[in-house]
Amino acid sequence: MNKPKFSWKKILRIAAVILALIVILPVAFLFYDQPGLFTDGSLDEVAPEMPVSLPQPAILVFSKTNGFRHKEAIPAAQKLLRSFADTEGWGYFQTENGAVHNKEQLAKFDVVIWANASGEVLTKGQETSLRSYIENGGGFIGIHAAGDGFYKSWDWYNTTVIKAKWTGHTMSPHMQEGEIHTINTEHPVSAGLPKVWRHYEEFYAFEKSPRHNGSNVLVVVDEASYEPGKYTMPEEHSMVWAHNVKEGRVVYTAMGHSAESFETPEFKTLLKQAIKWVGEFQ
Repeated sequence: MNKPKFSWKKILRIAAVILALIVILPVAFLFYDQPGLFTDGSLDEVAPEMPVSLPQPAILVFSKTNGFRHKEAIPAAQKLLRSFADTEGWGYFQTENGAVHNKEQLAKFDVVIWANASGEVLTKGQETSLRSYIENGGGFIGIHAAGDGFYKSWDWYNTTVIKAKWTGHTMSPHMQEGEIHTINTEHPVSAGLPKVWRHYEEFYAFEKSPRHNGSNVLVVVDEASYEPGKYTMPEEHSMVWAHNVKEGRVVYTAMGHSAESFETPEFKTLLKQAIKWVGEFQ
């Protein structure tokens, strides 16, 4: 009887399958265990109903997700931002309807906040309305996922609003505590923040500092204080920055992945001051 031939190729194929299972199964179980992490893409054509009148000044909070959904951070952000409005007497409206980005409804707000919006969430006409709103004096704040490079086809948003190309985030583990440095204590958004503080975050990385595109970097993270893996940045690891877009003002913060972020005193202070600065509130 002939003995079966020894085959290195067969052994290597079996080893490759085992290795793939070791890598893929934990990820599969992660997503199985957390339904709703990704949502089906959709675009809205009918604008949401809105109160006839809103206290002024007013803020709009938008959290539509046509991609990854930060299912704990989004309600935490909404709760915090609503509390600001209640305390300060601002008008407040939150929605996940992208059709709110029309000339008439945007005109009711001094500040638009994309709180972990993800995926391509606007039609071309809605993109035009938001661009006009910002360029003509509207305030815009992007939180975390609002700058993760999801807008592949809207170059103006990436280069002019966010001003930095997202490259990835910490993975091993993805949530880590890092040492945050406030490098501009004079800017109204970061004034009063500690020069050094700790923050637990999924740290985003970008191709280069947005200061190369004319933005004012306010806050950075010290890469030596955590394990960035391959997601490092040259010069400085930017976390919060601010700039003007024609007549409008923009602040972007790469922080805000978890609900805990919105309970951190320093982050809460930063967000409130960002709203006041971009909205030019007294």
